[in-house]
Amino acid sequence: MKEIISYFLKIGLLGFGGPMAHIAMMEEDLIEKRKWADREDFLDGLAVSNMLPGPASTQLGIYLGYLKGGLKGGILAGISFIFPAFVIITFLSYIYFKYGSIPQIKGVLYGVNAYVIALVGISLYKMGKKSITDKFGLAMFTVSTILVYFLKINLVLVLILGGVLGIVYYHVLPNKQNLFKNKKLYSSIVPVVLFSNLFSKMFLFFFKVGAFIYGGGLVIIPFIEQEVVENLHWLTKQEFLAGIALGQVTPGPVVITSAFIGYKMAGVLGAFVSAFAIFLPSFIFILAAAPYLRRFKNIPWMKAFLKGINAAVIGGILAALLSLIPGAIVDLWTVGIAVIGFILLWKYKINVFYGVAGAAILGVVKTTLII
Repeated sequence: MKEIISYFLKIGLLGFGGPMAHIAMMEEDLIEKRKWADREDFLDGLAVSNMLPGPASTQLGIYLGYLKGGLKGGILAGISFIFPAFVIITFLSYIYFKYGSIPQIKGVLYGVNAYVIALVGISLYKMGKKSITDKFGLAMFTVSTILVYFLKINLVLVLILGGVLGIVYYHVLPNKQNLFKNKKLYSSIVPVVLFSNLFSKMFLFFFKVGAFIYGGGLVIIPFIEQEVVENLHWLTKQEFLAGIALGQVTPGPVVITSAFIGYKMAGVLGAFVSAFAIFLPSFIFILAAAPYLRRFKNIPWMKAFLKGINAAVIGGILAALLSLIPGAIVDLWTVGIAVIGFILLWKYKINVFYGVAGAAILGVVKTTLII
């Protein structure tokens, strides 16, 4: 168990670059070098992690911990992976909400917020290219964008719609089968922890978000932006952008941004409740699926459901990006940062951490040295 804890603490502390970087690190270290599992098991785990809701790299880490040390190993792997990022984001949240009015801090966020637009744009393109492969996908993407951005329909409902239509289009119509022919479903009982007042709302909201994040950590953006900024008013749009930026600066899972929001609402305890709630579904889903891995990933209607959801998710991300642009792109300088960031990410595949650091420096230079 010590090896599991030490390895995932290390990757949680040094794993800059997002989920793709985490997955590459695990493949090289745990499969090539340490031989925790063979390549087929790794690829099976990666496939199911991408099919399940939740951040894929976190769930893959939990799965590999499960293969190495059983249920206990999976739980320890997930906690160790998340813990360093939680500590860092909580500290940065304290700095932001205490010193956010200092020009240097404002300058950092001025630059980084613009870079986030480029980062989300690149991720949107990459995920869209993989998820939208036919006319149905394009139609679902378009409908999702319209429903979420223009009509302000709850994204969870849009994703469910996408999944149901995906089953009809990809599974029922081609095979001419009854939608409910396969009645065997896998389920687990989720214990609900009740907190009073604000903590109850925070827990339930972030648990819901964690249970519907399909396609990677950045999919958290449309969920949280719509609810936390527009409906619940827990954060302003500028604070939300700052939270995304700080989440990108930290190593480990991107969805640790939830702790930033929790800290704003209720300090360190709020950060813990938010992070615990958003990651809890990942532990439940992957540990429940692990014993039935091969059977689960080959269920035809499940593949169709997730394919429909993936197209809807891309539309939700585009809607979130469109809503974030006015708060981040405020002048020609931020336009330049976003364009340069886009070029560096697209052409030169720059490490996310270096891009964020460069944008922060440019922001400080602009706000403190240039009139």
